[in-house]
Amino acid sequence: MPNKTEEYLALACKTADSFSRQWEHWAEFLITAARLYKYSYPDQLMIYAQRPDATACAEYDVWNNKMNRYVRRGSKGIALLDESGGYPHLHYVFDVSDTAPRRNALYPDLWQINESLKEPVRSMLAENYGVHSESFGQQLADVAGKLVQSYWDNNSSDILGIVDGSYLMSYDDAGRELQFKSAAAMGVTYMLLERCGLDPAGWFDEKDFQAVYDFTTPSAVYALGTAVSDCSREVLRQIERTVKTTIRRRNIERSQEEYEQQSELHEDRGLFSAEPDLESAPEAAEPVRKDAPNYLMGQRPVVYSTMLLNGTLYPHLWEMEQTAENRMQQLMKELLERNPAPDKEKKQMAWVQHMNSLKAQAEEMILTELIYS
Repeated sequence: MPNKTEEYLALACKTADSFSRQWEHWAEFLITAARLYKYSYPDQLMIYAQRPDATACAEYDVWNNKMNRYVRRGSKGIALLDESGGYPHLHYVFDVSDTAPRRNALYPDLWQINESLKEPVRSMLAENYGVHSESFGQQLADVAGKLVQSYWDNNSSDILGIVDGSYLMSYDDAGRELQFKSAAAMGVTYMLLERCGLDPAGWFDEKDFQAVYDFTTPSAVYALGTAVSDCSREVLRQIERTVKTTIRRRNIERSQEEYEQQSELHEDRGLFSAEPDLESAPEAAEPVRKDAPNYLMGQRPVVYSTMLLNGTLYPHLWEMEQTAENRMQQLMKELLERNPAPDKEKKQMAWVQHMNSLKAQAEEMILTELIYS
């Protein structure tokens, strides 16, 4: 009786064998692989064979310790084959659908491309790959072609060495190159279109999968799958970085603009006073506005950088300003009750000095409470 590892090895072989028999299976695999592009081809194959609907997979400890999510009781792990020790053995991952959140849990950042993000992605592709096309989809297809050509140039001797027993043997070397590049470019394009939100079914039909039917041995399918996975991963990682960087930059710009607008509104109000007509007192939020960013940057740089990148820095500073103003009002009333001011009409200079002294005390207390604590 085969052990668990042997059972999963047989499952992997059976699944891969179906790719060259039914083009629909290959297309379905490419859709799964597009979501899981950070995994290698063997891992993508195993995940597809067991959970073709998986969207984001990670090991138990990653969900538990890094994402602050727990794996639901009774969830069945997805077995992956690991041959790093010289012999195949199993380790397991779980899809996000197998997990549930704890407090402050994280959810996988499954980026998407909307219309506003296409332009920066297209600019990146043009700069990195020298590909300019009229449509986004065609640009992705052209990038796929360049990646596959480069992959062939670097790995052709190894690829030509795995044709024995497959239908690729019926071609000469030039024909084998043509069939490999045709099947690989189609696969990479399919994955790129799928992951970038463009329906690949509108680009391909059954005849476009004909070259895949020549990869009729486990070695041939492995070579094709590895090429498609590696090429797709390269460009999708760059697209991911571009999308996330663009979103962060826009969040920072939007938050900063909103923060500056709110600050301008506060400046137009005049200065806070314990009395409605107190016009000469310093603005309550000004020390917070000046000290909070500098303190975070100097004393808590990781927090500062994280908030800046995720767009929460300026809303946080704005909230602190509002809290400072409310706290100033409360403190001034308390300080004035304990230390009444001189008569404003009879001793104006003494009144100003007294009020400034109280405000300096209040500001120091606010800075300690809101920033330095």
